[in-house]
Amino acid sequence: MQLKAFTNNSKTVLSIDFDRASTCNQICEYCYVQNLERIYPAYWDKMKRNSDWATTKPKTFAQQLNTEYTKLRNSKAKHYQRLHTLPVRMYGSGDYVPEHFKFLQALNFKFYIISKNLTPADMHSEIDKLLELNNLTNILLSFDNQNVLANYEATQNYRSHSNIAYAFTGISDDCRRWLEEGYNFDVFFTTGKTKAEQIKAQGIKAQCPCDSGLLTHNESCTHCNKCWRSNKTRGKAWNNLKQNELLTIS
Repeated sequence: MQLKAFTNNSKTVLSIDFDRASTCNQICEYCYVQNLERIYPAYWDKMKRNSDWATTKPKTFAQQLNTEYTKLRNSKAKHYQRLHTLPVRMYGSGDYVPEHFKFLQALNFKFYIISKNLTPADMHSEIDKLLELNNLTNILLSFDNQNVLANYEATQNYRSHSNIAYAFTGISDDCRRWLEEGYNFDVFFTTGKTKAEQIKAQGIKAQCPCDSGLLTHNESCTHCNKCWRSNKTRGKAWNNLKQNELLTIS
């Protein structure tokens, strides 16, 4: 099946990706998408198309995503056999902008968001809106050396919220430094690629077990739930599709 809106993702099975230049307020020097843009021009074109589609025709963009997702949940293809075990990763590339709320509220499947754009105080009204969406399982507020000092303290009123978590991206030494200064992160993504850095990351409780080498990369997010778990992912039926959704689209 050709995916017009979704992207196949080896780690998360699926993701919804957008152009970094038009959606990311911070372009990270460690971002893995930079190489993908260079190597796969068609992928870059899709991200730019998604960015335009989501903002100019949010209803039809959401309809396309709903259609594709339902077909994939019914698919017998090996790549999608564990799709039911996790919500959809929003922003495999790119980040949330306020215009995206219109398509997000029309989705009929569970999803989660990892975002740096939502960390500044002037974006917290958007967090409040997003938390009202039934299909949003979790918002992982994302920090690194570039934004933690400016935005971390401003987000602390969300610390106890059951659908909010905190992440740090960088190398282990930097993460440990912030932890020692009293910062608290639920997930740590190491950007180091060496075996030595992986071993260091394994010593941090919040480690992403895929990044630290404890889990095999492929489909790792179907086995680990650090990024997307919440009170909305409890029980055996949390990610069931409604019967009419299964039957409407063949």
